[in-house]
Parts: sequence; structure tokens; C-alpha cells
Amino acid sequence: MVTAVATPAAAQDMDAVQITTTRVADGVYMLMGQGGNIGLSVGPDGAFVIDDQFAPLTEKILRAISEVTSEPVRFVFNTHWHGDHTGGNENMGEAGALIVAHENVRQRMSVEQVLERIGRPVSTTPASPEGALPVVTFTDDVSFHINGDELHAFHVDNAHTDGDAIVHFVRANVVHMGDTFFRDRFPFIDTASGGSIDGVIAAAGRALAVMDANTQ
Repeated sequence: MVTAVATPAAAQDMDAVQITTTRVADGVYMLMGQGGNIGLSVGPDGAFVIDDQFAPLTEKILRAISEVTSEPVRFVFNTHWHGDHTGGNENMGEAGALIVAHENVRQRMSVEQVLERIGRPVSTTPASPEGALPVVTFTDDVSFHINGDELHAFHVDNAHTDGDAIVHFVRANVVHMGDTFFRDRFPFIDTASGGSIDGVIAAAGRALAVMDANTQ
């Protein structure tokens, strides 16, 4: 995990990052670059973006989005507060997107955060600028009716952090889990941000409850 503010060396690293786009279902894509994967719904109502990685990548991310839709980004939804999921918020907000997240995400982004591993501080993330903070927050769940689908976002308590949300694309049968799920590696649980192993297990159960054999 790196802080939300990129150093010159980090910025150089971002110059080499390429954004790749994978079609998941009709109107649903996954973008990969540096940090957490980005979920994307596109259609006549505009683009709905789940997480936005790091600020130096915003231009590349928007370019990748423009390759699958001519509509603007209307919403950015943060699955939790970490910088590789919220680092592009300020840029996206300036471009006209409405930032949405669980209320704990806004609270944590509003003040300095200390990241710990095995109980030891390893890095500090400064408070985010006002323009990067979620404008709309929720407590339990919220639904977006957009692009012919229902995107149902629901909070999972004290999992990877205390502000995690999972997004279920109901019609498309796609689930975006943020960092409550790690593929091919052990999960990272941010205990300093309220995360817990019991919460990660419970989050997996909540996700499985809306899945079937064809869920992507």
C-alpha cells in the first residue's frame, strides 16, 4: 500500500502503467492498471466507475473509458478508503463525477490515517483534499438504477476495513468485491482501519448469497 500522494519516483512508475480493459458482460467492464481493479458500467445513462486507482493515472483511465463509451463519467463509487481505490477522486470530481462511498470512507479520508502491518506502523496517508471526499454517503446499502441495470451496493462490516462495500450488478450478474477478496494471495486486513478476519469471512458469505453458477 502506498500513500495517496505520489512521490516523484512513484509518478515515474505510473508513467509506465498501462490500463487494460476486459469485457465482463454486456455494458460491464473491468479495468486493470496499478492498484485495485476498476469496475465499469456503461450505457446511455453515462459511465459508473467503481474505484479510480491513483491520481497520475486518471487521464489514462478516462482514455480507456472513452474507448468503450462516448458518455461522461457520472458516478465514482469507492469500495473503501485506501489510496489505490480513491486516489483519482479529486480528478474525477473535477471532471464532473459524483463521488459515492460508505460514510466511514469519508470519515477516514477526512483525517490522517496510519497503515499498520502486524501491528506496526508502515506508512501514513494524509487527509484527503475536500474535492476528493465522497459527496454522497450511505450506511447500509444503496442502489443505482443506471444503464438498464440495478447496481446494488451493500456495506460489509469490519472486513478489509470498516468502510467496505460490495457492488452487485443485478441484471448483468456481476459482483465487484473491492479488497474484501484477493485472488491468488492471502488477504490483507487493515486492522488499524477496523478490518477483521471474521468480517472478511462474513463478507464472502454476503457476496456468495447473491451469486449463482454464472456470476462473474
